[in-house]
Amino acid sequence: MFTRLAPAQVTAPTATERNRVSRGASVVTRVRPDGGACQETAGAKMNVGRPVYTAITQKLTRALAPTVLNVIDESAMHAGHVGNPSRGDPSAETHFRVEIVSDAFEGKRQVMRHRMIYDALSEEMDNPIHALQLKTKTPSEVSSA
Repeated sequence: MFTRLAPAQVTAPTATERNRVSRGASVVTRVRPDGGACQETAGAKMNVGRPVYTAITQKLTRALAPTVLNVIDESAMHAGHVGNPSRGDPSAETHFRVEIVSDAFEGKRQVMRHRMIYDALSEEMDNPIHALQLKTKTPSEVSSA
């Protein structure tokens, strides 16, 4: 159900990609959602890719130091629903499911765990997040399951 959180990595071009470049073809640049792999804009604030997804991932990682973090964007499934603030835009980032395992949840009830997440994501909860489904566990709860 949960997968281990791996650090983001930028990979070097493959041999096939290098050969294409030597023949004058363009290469596919592998850029993380936060733009971190782009050398020309390294360190610059970027609003490309998936800004809400990226903000959720970064803020929860900083606030809760999770051992497992799965952020699933379910926005496209809700694009046409009544009350959805995106007005049918399938690319809008409005609905998310978060599965998180953190030592920070130890000894805390679900309500307090959820408050911790809402506090970390307060800016996004005001707008643009319309719905957030949470599954919070401690490492001991995962290992005993």
